[in-house]
Amino acid sequence: MFDPLTKLVGQIVYDALGDTAAVVARDIANFSVKTLSQILSSTNLSIKEVRAALGVLIQHRMVSFNDDRKPGTADYILETDNIISYLRYPKFLYLVKAAHGDEAELMVEEIIKSGSETATNILFRTAKRLHESQETGSQPPSISDLNKKLVSLVSCTLVERCMKLGESKTVFCPNFVKNELINTEVEVDMKVISAAMVKKCESVEPGPDKGVVWRLNLGRCDMMVRDQMIVAAAVRRLDKEAGMVVQSLLRIVEKQHGQQDATVSTLISHYSVSDQVATDHGKDSLAHIYLDQYLRVLGDDRTRFVDRVGDSGGGQYHMDMKHIITELVEGSLDCIILEKFSSKAVRVFRYIREKRFVEEGQLQQVVMIPAKETKMLTYQLLENHFIHLQELRKSVAANAPSKAFYLYYVDLPQVVRSCVYICYKAMYNSRSRAQFEAVENARLMDKYERIESIAASLKASGGTEEQLEEVEEMMTPPEKEAVKKIQLKLDKLNKAQSQADETLFVLRLYLFYLSKI
Repeated sequence: MFDPLTKLVGQIVYDALGDTAAVVARDIANFSVKTLSQILSSTNLSIKEVRAALGVLIQHRMVSFNDDRKPGTADYILETDNIISYLRYPKFLYLVKAAHGDEAELMVEEIIKSGSETATNILFRTAKRLHESQETGSQPPSISDLNKKLVSLVSCTLVERCMKLGESKTVFCPNFVKNELINTEVEVDMKVISAAMVKKCESVEPGPDKGVVWRLNLGRCDMMVRDQMIVAAAVRRLDKEAGMVVQSLLRIVEKQHGQQDATVSTLISHYSVSDQVATDHGKDSLAHIYLDQYLRVLGDDRTRFVDRVGDSGGGQYHMDMKHIITELVEGSLDCIILEKFSSKAVRVFRYIREKRFVEEGQLQQVVMIPAKETKMLTYQLLENHFIHLQELRKSVAANAPSKAFYLYYVDLPQVVRSCVYICYKAMYNSRSRAQFEAVENARLMDKYERIESIAASLKASGGTEEQLEEVEEMMTPPEKEAVKKIQLKLDKLNKAQSQADETLFVLRLYLFYLSKI
């Protein structure tokens, strides 16, 4: 239970699904894999509670199961990546809204709430929420238009079809295994949904698609976040138009089936790039007018957002995703060392990383830092596992220390793994501190929210200025100042958690591409 990942996972599950599900999730996390009987014996919960908790966790893809080890006995495995992805749902919703509109955002939100759901229920709940947000007396939204939007989400693989249990090779299906029908559309009875909307029913009767459920494609969402991160990096390194060119290149890569998570994309012709940039941003945009110049600058940049690999047809290009992510990771590590130590430590770390192996005497001469301070910085980096030490002996004799010399080097995968651990710890600490502040100041925050709601209702009903002033005077100036401080502190903690999660995402992405070699 001292593992920060286990603590973080339990915390996220508790906030999302409640105490019982969190107890089961923590219990599985402690041993990685557990059977139902083992969970029952170690959690002291009833079999009904454990089954209900496991059902909810499986539906939300926080737990998967299979019987590979012992046929007939299910082993339950905690999906930590899916649980941590729960923190990125607001970012997913923002990207979906920007790319597909408000209706698509509401559909994805309904899918996130239920974990997996039928198309009939998704359309009904989305239409109901849209109708509630409209003015009184307005017509209900068109179910046909909403269905077209859902079909577009399915066609772009943002929403995928779940496989039925029992259709896989084993008796148990691990986390709804994908199949060839993953993006196949199903028939939906739109008349029934429209009738339920007119009658203002709370639920809708199951339609012909009751045996087919849909879920959010987390892999596709991660690719969207990755693409946004690469585009933002291009904008920071160069300018907005360069980011537009990179965005069009990533869309071409996205259309290459089976290439979304490849380390290197297939060849992209100059005509394809020009056509995609014109489609996305218009032929009058600076990105299209100066396309050749931007491609050259993007290729010459240290990050190498695009590589020119041929001259036929105006030029052939590809995107080396592994190299781009590696450059982003190195930039993140530089920022971590800068905040943790100093700019001089970043200089030492960069030089060792670029030269691969550096002797201590050579290091002191090159980085232009006093020898004593250089030794202190290298020892600090060594102690925190950012650099490593390699001993090379000139003699095989064990008692000849003078005949050995030591080289500093950077083992980037190992440094990334240690930083992943730090990110888990930072996210857990920021969430714990935010919960502590919320509990400690619960009464004051409840009073503030109650007064705010009273003031809002008075404004809506046309209250006078004297009444509004009386409501505002219900809180003293010291209380108002305390509320501002609490809100500022909670905002800082939320930003810290979000930034730690972004760093964690880049680091995990690097390890993913490293494993594909």
